[in-house]
Amino acid sequence: MGIEILAYSVTFIISAGISALGIMLAYQIYQQNKKPVFTTLLYQQIFLFSFLFYGVWGNISLRLVVADLNISDALSSKLAVFIPIIGIPFMIVSWFMLLKFANNVNGRRFTKTFIFTFFPTFVVMAFALVFLIHKGIITISGDADLFVVRILIILNLLVHLFVLLPFFRKTKDVGLLKETGLDKKLVLLIFAGTLLYSGVMFFFNVFGYISTCISLIILFACNLMLPAIIRFTNRMTEADKNMDFQAFCAFFEISKREAEIIEEICSGKSNKAIADKLFITLQTVKDHNHRIFTKTGVKSRVQLANLVREKTGSN
Repeated sequence: MGIEILAYSVTFIISAGISALGIMLAYQIYQQNKKPVFTTLLYQQIFLFSFLFYGVWGNISLRLVVADLNISDALSSKLAVFIPIIGIPFMIVSWFMLLKFANNVNGRRFTKTFIFTFFPTFVVMAFALVFLIHKGIITISGDADLFVVRILIILNLLVHLFVLLPFFRKTKDVGLLKETGLDKKLVLLIFAGTLLYSGVMFFFNVFGYISTCISLIILFACNLMLPAIIRFTNRMTEADKNMDFQAFCAFFEISKREAEIIEEICSGKSNKAIADKLFITLQTVKDHNHRIFTKTGVKSRVQLANLVREKTGSN
């Protein structure tokens, strides 16, 4: 029993460190970019690790406390279900923030219909499950902890499949996606991490507390992948902010003609003046402006000029 408590204590310290690191990385990303989409990522990490701590460690702590108490198997099973279920709202918010982040970085926004149906759907499902178990309509055979974990794993995998979709559709905001440093390969790598901890957690207690502790470390570590990858693959770091204009154009895949137009915009010229100087039509200038805004993730000429100054250090 002493070795088991020691193993859980070490695992708790490791998972606490991973949780703090995940939230810290998300906060650093937000501080660096100061954009709403990175606030969403920060909230996702906070709610995710809040659920993991409450759902996982709350249940383990309860198990250790009642281990020596003479309680029925039925009561023990109900406790194993009810403790994580109470923390489900944290997980639901985390799923919502993850879906929102994936869509926002690809230039998409949620509809009001989706927002107003997402939360009630999961809440109703959670309480319906509790009700059916309480009434004996659903019986838990075998390990109750494993029963709950497998349900959450299946739901989590479904959510992550929907997280993948925006990255494999036509992106509406290339500039913002580039600033995250994410691409299809990295997103698939993150999903592979989800598959890894899902597979491990599906049989987390096969070898008792040893396999449980290892599974928990893998669970927490894999959920660190998203902010870690964004933080360390994002090329727009503090050091990159002093890139020259040529590097700026290469980063955002700006064409030679678009680069000329950007320079004229930064000098304060109007669309008509740019058209006259470059011997092109006014509509052509407007079309180039639209493509430039899409590539850089800005919405106006002022924002574009500010972005160029910020990244190149020019005045």
